[in-house]
Amino acid sequence: MILNQWIERLHYWRPAQIYYYFLDKDGGRWCIYLRWRHDDPWTAELVCCDMNWEFDWNSPDNVDLLEEKEHTPGVITGYYKEDEYRELEEWILKKVQVLMEMEK
Repeated sequence: MILNQWIERLHYWRPAQIYYYFLDKDGGRWCIYLRWRHDDPWTAELVCCDMNWEFDWNSPDNVDLLEEKEHTPGVITGYYKEDEYRELEEWILKKVQVLMEMEK
Protein backbone atom coordinates (compact mmCIF):
# COMPACT_ATOMS: atom_id res chain seq x y z
CA MET A 1 0.00 0.00 0.00
CA ILE A 2 1.33 3.41 -0.94
CA LEU A 3 0.63 5.94 1.79
CA ASN A 4 0.52 9.74 1.67
CA GLN A 5 0.56 10.22 -2.07
CA TRP A 6 -2.07 10.40 -4.79
CA ILE A 7 -2.69 7.26 -6.83
CA GLU A 8 -4.33 8.37 -10.08
CA ARG A 9 -6.26 5.95 -12.26
CA LEU A 10 -7.47 8.23 -15.00
CA HIS A 11 -9.45 6.52 -17.78
CA TYR A 12 -11.45 7.93 -20.63
CA TRP A 13 -13.77 4.98 -21.26
CA ARG A 14 -14.52 4.13 -17.65
CA PRO A 15 -14.80 6.10 -14.42
CA ALA A 16 -11.61 7.87 -13.32
CA GLN A 17 -10.61 7.18 -9.73
CA ILE A 18 -8.00 8.77 -7.51
CA TYR A 19 -6.93 7.49 -4.09
CA TYR A 20 -4.94 8.93 -1.18
CA TYR A 21 -4.38 6.43 1.65
CA PHE A 22 -3.18 7.58 5.06
CA LEU A 23 -3.12 6.78 8.77
CA ASP A 24 -4.67 9.16 11.30
CA LYS A 25 -2.96 10.10 14.58
CA ASP A 26 -4.46 7.02 16.28
CA GLY A 27 -3.44 4.60 13.52
CA GLY A 28 -6.87 4.56 11.88
CA ARG A 29 -6.81 3.74 8.17
CA TRP A 30 -8.41 6.18 5.74
CA CYS A 31 -8.67 6.89 2.05
CA ILE A 32 -9.59 10.06 0.22
CA TYR A 33 -11.51 8.68 -2.75
CA LEU A 34 -12.15 10.88 -5.79
CA ARG A 35 -14.27 9.70 -8.70
CA TRP A 36 -15.37 11.12 -12.04
CA ARG A 37 -18.11 9.24 -13.91
CA HIS A 38 -18.09 10.57 -17.49
CA ASP A 39 -20.00 13.63 -16.36
CA ASP A 40 -19.01 16.58 -14.22
CA PRO A 41 -18.50 17.08 -11.37
CA TRP A 42 -15.97 14.96 -9.49
CA THR A 43 -17.11 13.37 -6.23
CA ALA A 44 -14.91 13.20 -3.14
CA GLU A 45 -15.29 11.03 -0.06
CA LEU A 46 -13.26 10.31 3.04
CA VAL A 47 -13.66 6.56 3.61
CA CYS A 48 -12.65 4.42 6.58
CA CYS A 49 -10.59 1.37 5.65
CA ASP A 50 -10.27 -1.99 7.38
CA MET A 51 -6.99 -3.68 8.31
CA ASN A 52 -6.55 -4.81 4.67
CA TRP A 53 -7.16 -1.27 3.35
CA GLU A 54 -10.55 -2.29 1.92
CA PHE A 55 -13.22 0.43 2.05
CA ASP A 56 -15.74 0.18 4.86
CA TRP A 57 -18.69 1.76 3.05
CA ASN A 58 -20.94 1.19 6.08
CA SER A 59 -18.85 3.20 8.53
CA PRO A 60 -20.73 6.12 10.11
CA ASP A 61 -17.42 8.04 10.07
CA ASN A 62 -17.27 8.29 6.26
CA VAL A 63 -17.59 11.87 4.98
CA ASP A 64 -18.85 13.36 1.71
CA LEU A 65 -16.10 15.95 1.31
CA LEU A 66 -17.96 18.10 -1.19
CA GLU A 67 -21.21 18.31 0.76
CA GLU A 68 -22.08 21.87 1.70
CA LYS A 69 -22.94 22.65 5.30
CA GLU A 70 -24.77 25.79 4.18
CA HIS A 71 -25.70 26.66 0.62
CA THR A 72 -25.71 30.18 -0.77
CA PRO A 73 -28.22 30.38 -3.63
CA GLY A 74 -26.56 31.06 -6.98
CA VAL A 75 -23.11 29.97 -5.76
CA ILE A 76 -21.62 26.66 -6.82
CA THR A 77 -18.98 25.35 -4.44
CA GLY A 78 -17.12 22.04 -4.52
CA TYR A 79 -17.72 21.67 -8.26
CA TYR A 80 -14.71 20.40 -10.17
CA LYS A 81 -14.79 19.52 -13.87
CA GLU A 82 -13.06 16.55 -15.52
CA ASP A 83 -9.71 18.27 -16.09
CA GLU A 84 -9.63 20.03 -12.68
CA TYR A 85 -8.61 16.99 -10.64
CA ARG A 86 -5.23 18.46 -9.62
CA GLU A 87 -6.94 21.48 -8.10
CA LEU A 88 -9.42 19.16 -6.38
CA GLU A 89 -6.58 17.02 -4.96
CA GLU A 90 -4.94 20.08 -3.46
CA TRP A 91 -8.18 21.53 -2.03
CA ILE A 92 -9.44 18.20 -0.62
CA LEU A 93 -6.13 17.34 1.04
CA LYS A 94 -6.17 20.68 2.87
CA LYS A 95 -9.78 20.11 3.91
CA VAL A 96 -9.01 16.61 5.27
CA GLN A 97 -5.99 17.90 7.17
CA VAL A 98 -8.27 20.43 8.88
CA LEU A 99 -10.87 17.73 9.62
CA MET A 100 -8.25 15.46 11.15
CA GLU A 101 -6.86 18.31 13.29
CA MET A 102 -10.34 18.98 14.63
CA GLU A 103 -10.54 15.38 15.92
CA LYS A 104 -7.57 15.84 18.27
